[in-house]
Amino acid sequence: IADLVLEWRQIAKLKSTYTDSLIKKVNPLTLRIHSNFSLNSTSTGRLSSSHPNLQNIPIRTEEGRKIRTAFISDKENLLLSSDYSQIELRLLAHMGKVDSLKKAFLNEQDIHSATASSMFNIAIEKIDANLRRKAKTINFGIIYGISAFGLARRIGVSREEAGLYIKTYFEKYPGIKQYMDNTIEYARRKGYVRSLFGRKIFIPNINDKNHAVRSFSERAAINAPLQGTSSDIIKIAMSKIDSLISQKFSGKPLMLLQIHDELLFELHESLVNDFGLEIKKIMEAVVNLDVPLVANISYGKNWTELD
Repeated sequence: IADLVLEWRQIAKLKSTYTDSLIKKVNPLTLRIHSNFSLNSTSTGRLSSSHPNLQNIPIRTEEGRKIRTAFISDKENLLLSSDYSQIELRLLAHMGKVDSLKKAFLNEQDIHSATASSMFNIAIEKIDANLRRKAKTINFGIIYGISAFGLARRIGVSREEAGLYIKTYFEKYPGIKQYMDNTIEYARRKGYVRSLFGRKIFIPNINDKNHAVRSFSERAAINAPLQGTSSDIIKIAMSKIDSLISQKFSGKPLMLLQIHDELLFELHESLVNDFGLEIKKIMEAVVNLDVPLVANISYGKNWTELD
């Protein structure tokens, strides 16, 4: 019965949070849903969406993805997404000076398969979906300072095995541990860390006497320069794209949403190819890193078709 209860909980939450409530948010004049975006609600500088929050529309489950099919373009228009590929891992390679990560990105390898190959000593072409999934969870978990306990829960292994994975990861990518230690030490001395552009991100509880509070702040300090730089990059790109829309496309494409590393537009289907190429150039040229920035373009009639 436990599985059935969990399934019911998931579906009930989808219904109450999205299916029922989003319909009530439709503006009677525009027949659209309009979100509010805040510039200063997060410490890292990420834009946050509220009333309703359109940055957390489900994507991981099949049931959740169905919610996205309700977001559609107008007649003769398409939705277009431009999404930075693994931007925080690319920033980690650059800011942490991690040569092995740089090499993988410069060689245009699938970074999760490359990590799996390196950690499990298996040829990259023999990496299966399960090993890649584990490596992906480890890659992104490390950025957020994940513990052995947290990783064990995510990938369904024992705490000891998860601890071994983390130990092996740091051995394979020694620059990452150095980056993490240096960042925490800097935050302890200064009370803040900086994005690549020099913007300060304050970590007020980094020296707290409470171990749990201090550990949380240390994890935040590790991620803040990466997430903060990512938010700086997407904002610069948005500003440049806004100028492009005004100057070259007569204001016709509409910038609808910013979902952290992704921008969502609506435009006439005849403009999709030209506009997609232009914004891809802009997004990939915002900053010069030791590894390439990559923006993926996709389009369709509804939001699900863009995934």
